[in-house]
Amino acid sequence: MNSQLAYIAGMLDGEGSLCVGKYPRKGNRYLGYRAYMCIANTYVPVLEFIKSIIGGKIVEQGKGSGCYSLTLTTNEIRRWLPELLNHLIVKKNQAEVLLAFLERQANNSSAPISDELLNFYESCYQKLKELKKIRFKFKEPVISLGLKKCFQCGTEFELNSRYPKKKFCSIICRHTNHMKKSNERIRAGIPAWSSIN
Repeated sequence: MNSQLAYIAGMLDGEGSLCVGKYPRKGNRYLGYRAYMCIANTYVPVLEFIKSIIGGKIVEQGKGSGCYSLTLTTNEIRRWLPELLNHLIVKKNQAEVLLAFLERQANNSSAPISDELLNFYESCYQKLKELKKIRFKFKEPVISLGLKKCFQCGTEFELNSRYPKKKFCSIICRHTNHMKKSNERIRAGIPAWSSIN
């Protein structure tokens, strides 16, 4: 079961959404707030597998889109999100905000809703919106692996971690080597690589 929850958490991290929805309530001047959790995918069997463990409902996202989402009810979120929390990486902070929202909502189900509580719901709504905007800039550090002789011309060039299997000092040397081998194949009566379909 633990491995299944870890798998579902991975799907939620990569293909899922956690948010607080805000909607008008009929005959009431206050807005309603609702927890929302779904996992989207074009491969329905994986959604059916997840549904068999944590429940939910599978619906198509837009007619003819070919993409489906597994959406959970509020009670299903309350039941399963705490169990998925320790396996989450990308959406862990979002899950913590959503769980705080659900806990406060469960303890304050009676009407009327106080201004303080509405402010708390709104802050959860805004926090989740902000957490979805987080982006990272990353560039893999390049490490020198020493000098290597060019396979074509013999010139020494610096090998690095970005291209650890590099054989040629330049594109020109690589192209020259390729053409030389193609010509050898032609002289031997073997079709050149460029003519092979």
